Amino acid sequence: MQNAPVFVKIDNYREVLDILDVMKKKIKETKSEIAKIKELKFQEDQELAEWERNINEISKRVAFIDSAFFDSE
Repeated sequence: MQNAPVFVKIDNYREVLDILDVMKKKIKETKSEIAKIKELKFQEDQELAEWERNINEISKRVAFIDSAFFDSE
């Protein structure tokens, strides 16, 4: 591909610059939102893991109590 000069009307050039500026801002905002979503997902995953550990602990205790009552008969 050749590096030939491109001629653009000044009005169109300014419009393109404005559009590019808007696009850059939107990309920056989108990246920021993605980072927030990732952080929320990380926190949610940690919370779910804690719930799972709690349920497993409760399940073990219930099994122990169950065996204590019914194995002694």
